Amino acid sequence: MSLSGEFPKPLGDGVTLELTTAAVAAEAFALVEAERERLREWLPWVDQTTDVAVQRAYLEGVERANREETGAHVTIRMGTTLAGFAELRVAPLLRSGEVGYWLSERAVGCGVMTRAVAALIDLGFGLFDLHRVQLQAATGNTRSRAVAERLGMVFEGIRREAEELPKGFVDLAVYSTLVQEWPGADRAIAQARP
Repeated sequence: MSLSGEFPKPLGDGVTLELTTAAVAAEAFALVEAERERLREWLPWVDQTTDVAVQRAYLEGVERANREETGAHVTIRMGTTLAGFAELRVAPLLRSGEVGYWLSERAVGCGVMTRAVAALIDLGFGLFDLHRVQLQAATGNTRSRAVAERLGMVFEGIRREAEELPKGFVDLAVYSTLVQEWPGADRAIAQARP
């Protein structure tokens, strides 16, 4: 099994995950630019994303990581429209990983990120043979925290002032799931629905 063999991955309702390439730099920057104020509330990198060249340089790095299978960075599409990104950062010596993500305003509240994160957790426990996957979110970012909670991830605690955002340092809530606890993406999503 290889990373490229896993994608594109349909998630239902016209949502698809694709391996990220630098070819989406202009499209990604346009989305960041259009939603800059909303995104900067919770994402520390937004103010440094100043033009397409900066976006392209970052995406060239994740494209290389995807090619080398040192992690997985995916583009989230709703139909043909870019709706955001998600990634699984891998620490192979620790057999652990961490998911991170952001989503366009139009895609928020549709269950898109819950499905994307579940797919990345499956990938972590499958292709990358991880033992643990974690998710961290600012304590005040209730939407992001809800993704972890819907998927049944265990709340481990708070990392005090662990991330600097434009408004200052914020505490991060830490969630995790272990390979023996994870029911698989399909089951986790089914359990998440009321």
